[in-house]
Amino acid sequence: MRVKFRIAVYSAEGKKLNREDFITRKSALHRGIRYVVEFKYLEATKWLMLAQDCMEKYLLLGLLYLSLGQEREGREFLKEAQNHRRITDYLFLVEKPEDGLKIIIEKPEAFLPDSLLS
Repeated sequence: MRVKFRIAVYSAEGKKLNREDFITRKSALHRGIRYVVEFKYLEATKWLMLAQDCMEKYLLLGLLYLSLGQEREGREFLKEAQNHRRITDYLFLVEKPEDGLKIIIEKPEAFLPDSLLS
């Protein structure tokens, strides 16, 4: 599957999280995040849609849709994320290794450069 950028998840301490960090977590949100770190974006969207409303759910859905080329839907989810509170301390990064780009997304209204979306 061709995506515009990758999404990485880090702990508050700066450790890049992987599948094993989420394997024992059973909530829909954590399963969705697990599929994000496994690079299974379509499966991640399914679990995130089932997750409780929180900023992380909508932020990740927005980033997933943007990475898959669904800009209008992605921006709608990012806008919705502003209406919810954060429930985890995870950091989300968008990466485009071929261009050497790594951007930490701290707020849903974060600016994403056009080069990332092309």
